[in-house]
Amino acid sequence: MGHQYNHDANINELTNMFNDKTNFIWKPNSIFIKDINIILDELKLYHSYINLDIYEVLVSCGHNVTWDKDYYISDEDIDWFKNEGKTYILNNLNVISTINEYNSLIDIHCKLAELFEMCKN
Repeated sequence: MGHQYNHDANINELTNMFNDKTNFIWKPNSIFIKDINIILDELKLYHSYINLDIYEVLVSCGHNVTWDKDYYISDEDIDWFKNEGKTYILNNLNVISTINEYNSLIDIHCKLAELFEMCKN
């Protein structure tokens, strides 16, 4: 007698293995990260982030920020920034001395997320 092959069971087993053992971590576009780093470098020049106008900071960055027609901010980049970007900002500035400074940086993150959202395709 021939060997009976259970195709559905094997597909389900393969799918379960993939779901259980695969970890997908999005890495944002390097141009997007470069722009964020330029903004962070500009922020490092300020002595305080309290009541800081992020749009003034962006103007100070000038043409260093890409805003290139060849690059567009993807939904995945926006999602990364909304979720991981806050930690990225806090870790790279690492100058939080008061709760007001922390809250100001969180506000800057939110405003940047809104701005990036408006700039996406």
